[in-house]
Amino acid sequence: MRRRCRRSLNRRHILLDGWGVRVMDGEVRVAGGLVYRFRNGEPEALVIDDRFSHTTLPKGHVEPDELLEEAALREIEEETGIQGRIISPLEKVSYAFSEADGATVHKTAYYFLIEATGGELGHQEEEIRGARFLPVDVARREAYEHGYENNRGVFDKGLRMIEEHGMDASLYPSLIDSTLLSPGATAAEIARLCREARAYQFASVCVNPRYVYLCAELLGGSPVKVCTVIGFPLGATPTVVKVAEALQALTDGAEELDMVIPIGELRAGNLVAVEQDIRAVTEVAGDRAIIKVILETALLTPEEQRLGAECAERADAHFVKTSTGFAGGATVEAVRLLRQTVGDRLGVKAAGGIRTPADMRAMLEAGATRIGTSAGARLAALPGAPEFA
Repeated sequence: MRRRCRRSLNRRHILLDGWGVRVMDGEVRVAGGLVYRFRNGEPEALVIDDRFSHTTLPKGHVEPDELLEEAALREIEEETGIQGRIISPLEKVSYAFSEADGATVHKTAYYFLIEATGGELGHQEEEIRGARFLPVDVARREAYEHGYENNRGVFDKGLRMIEEHGMDASLYPSLIDSTLLSPGATAAEIARLCREARAYQFASVCVNPRYVYLCAELLGGSPVKVCTVIGFPLGATPTVVKVAEALQALTDGAEELDMVIPIGELRAGNLVAVEQDIRAVTEVAGDRAIIKVILETALLTPEEQRLGAECAERADAHFVKTSTGFAGGATVEAVRLLRQTVGDRLGVKAAGGIRTPADMRAMLEAGATRIGTSAGARLAALPGAPEFA
């Protein structure tokens, strides 16, 4: 939590800090979270002792143009030394307090469930008195005996999520390809996609080829991969063009390529042409990229879906994928058929029309091992989590 001063000016509150000035009409946003880790298979939660000797959660002010997720992770690291990744929104708490000049300030705290990923436990001495990892039952008791009343629900909900989902809680974000393939997407929107992906540590961001280089720069040093599309969205470009696209994408920093097959060739039964098209891309990629083959299942019969998946496997692809999203979306039936066809030899990516956590879980239960979505943060949310605007 950076050093701040606050003053009143015509009942508007101005927060000053080293990053700039944030002006809000009597309302302040803060972000933080319940951080957890597992030691010897048992969950522990991070709590802090604030300067008033209350047991609470680390949080701090959201800076101008900062994502809530970014603010939560930054404040937690500044206050406790612990680095983390967002797992799910947790709770939103609103309350009011009076300033020395009599003005009422409305504060909204956005809390996330966060998995500890690194750092060294310590505490920011000018702001808090201590930071501790505690077994979840001890953390709950401390929150009730020494914490703030409006934080008890946050502790209860977060600790319940940890206990119910255990180590599986961190699974969902790592299965998501966070996607922005709109033809009108701007560089600023792509940058925001990358910032969010860093916070959640999604499997990848999937963008149009033009933005691969930008994403590779923004995601350098993070576990998030850069994915792009080849022959998108129709699959009807010549194979030589797909190869050129793939080579350029690899040069720009792509680590995953989602290629669209020549759908008409598959429907016509020209399986050799389909397999050769896929193999040309897998061979040029070699071991530099994961290849996901988009079949566009909404345009195919179940038998054609099966044949397309077999072509992808023979051509040494790594995944079969349901859809581009431009000609229909994924269905549980298509995902299940693809999984039955490729067994555990290839991954199955479900994409197109997956809008809710329930949709995502249905696809995973049917056999998907990767989810493509333009709503990554929403889909990563655990059951019962709120949706932050």
